Amino acid sequence: MAPLTFSAVVTAHDRRTYLAEAVRSAIEAGTDEVIVVRNFSGPIEGCEGRYRDVPCAAAETNEKEARGLETASGDLVGFLDDDDVWDPGKGAQVREVFASGSDRIYYCHSYTPIDEHGAVVTERHPELEARRPDGPVDGTTDDFVRLIGRWPGNNSSTVVRRAWALGTLELVRAAGWAADLTWLATAALSGRTYHIGPERLTRLRLHLAHMSHSASASPAEFRAQHQLSSERFARSADALARAAVARSGAGSAIARYLEERAVGLHFFADLEAGRRARRAALASLAHGPGWSDRGLTGAALVALGSPALARSLLYRASRRRWSRG
Repeated sequence: MAPLTFSAVVTAHDRRTYLAEAVRSAIEAGTDEVIVVRNFSGPIEGCEGRYRDVPCAAAETNEKEARGLETASGDLVGFLDDDDVWDPGKGAQVREVFASGSDRIYYCHSYTPIDEHGAVVTERHPELEARRPDGPVDGTTDDFVRLIGRWPGNNSSTVVRRAWALGTLELVRAAGWAADLTWLATAALSGRTYHIGPERLTRLRLHLAHMSHSASASPAEFRAQHQLSSERFARSADALARAAVARSGAGSAIARYLEERAVGLHFFADLEAGRRARRAALASLAHGPGWSDRGLTGAALVALGSPALARSLLYRASRRRWSRG
């Protein structure tokens, strides 16, 4: 049997600072081709002649990844955000994982956090601590809620089997922004096997332009960005929830998870926008994830009494959450 071929799809929107390092890492990881999907042009230093450029004005990550998939020729396709870095051993590991099961369509592995300069981050970081699988996991739809707690949730650590992924692009595009969750949910709904591994094959960069919206933002800036991102990801969750209901039934674990996630994100968007905040809080308490997401439920309870206080506490909590140390 011929070895599986592996394509890298590097996505970038407006940001140039780390792109050359990302592309070089994809080349050095042993890929058969590198495709760069971006909304700007210009040579990528040190990579000339070693990648294919795909122009894409759309800002949505899912659309950029869909364009990359349509262009790629590899049996396997891995996604890499422009600010992250792959380790040199990634290509060999990816081929081994997929060669071990012809029905395997999705693989997500762990990562090592790095700072703006590429140095490993060793400080305590609450945003990352709970998202480290401690061993390999093969998943099914019924296991979705349990498994998502061990899922690294990292787009730059996601690899899919291209032949299967091409048949999912309508849903991928409908989901818009939440590329990492889209691929996991779509794989779970497929009825085929997917794999989560503890291997640290990505270096995930933590920097102010990436780490949410609060590390250096004013309360007003945070509120505007949090509203925008909540609206975007709520639409993604809505699209994925509809697909889950259609394919697995309204009572399935994956459908309930995605519906609850959407309700919670709509609450955050409405709270930050100052529209029907108390009504959204009641909806979140009645139909959201409950105490499995203590932060969301706590914010909803506070918002019933004072939406302004809830907004203030969210801002402060996000600053603490994204601080290192």
